[in-house]
Amino acid sequence: MFIYSLSGLQLTESGAPVAVEVEDNETTARTAMYQTLGRMFLPPDEEHWELAHDGRWAKELDAAGTLLAFPFDPGEQPVPDGNRAALDAEYERLFSDAIRASAWFDDGSSTHDEVVRFYEYFGLKTGEDARPVDHVVTECDFMQYLTYKEAAAPSDRLRGSYRRAQLDFVGRHLSVWLPRLADHVTASAPAPFYAWATSALTGFVASDHAYVTALVGA
Repeated sequence: MFIYSLSGLQLTESGAPVAVEVEDNETTARTAMYQTLGRMFLPPDEEHWELAHDGRWAKELDAAGTLLAFPFDPGEQPVPDGNRAALDAEYERLFSDAIRASAWFDDGSSTHDEVVRFYEYFGLKTGEDARPVDHVVTECDFMQYLTYKEAAAPSDRLRGSYRRAQLDFVGRHLSVWLPRLADHVTASAPAPFYAWATSALTGFVASDHAYVTALVGA
């Protein structure tokens, strides 16, 4: 049984209960992938460091994507050199404000407002002192929520509605700015771990977008 877990967003009163179990299937695999990829881009804590140092982030992705209906291979995860402090420094050097969507659109304020409208429409909000609404972790949280709602939907009509919402959000946001973030990371001579992580995130979003596009027939 699958239970999703948000880390960047909170449910409002109009949202669904947080802990609702759904049978594992190809859709909850997508939910789990967005959940795991989002966790990879949190500022490194001790758990993050241990997963990176032991080469276990790739295993986490493999486990999350076991039931995916489309092929996705994140590749072999490189183990970071140095210690956790070095990983912290590399995260800050590469990402800082660059990990926010508004860094990659001409009108950052308009981007922020549009993302908030997406969240509010589906009964979500960011909490006090939360990370920015357009942070990659928050946007992965939103995709995690939409795919979960698709998996839990009681009818084909509702499933189709959530799929179209996913296409709209990815088409207007993640598929636009993540390639720009990836180019920035590549141009910054990254340490191998975050080069791999960024490639995995960008590659999965592209594959998932193509998969849902085919389902919807868009």
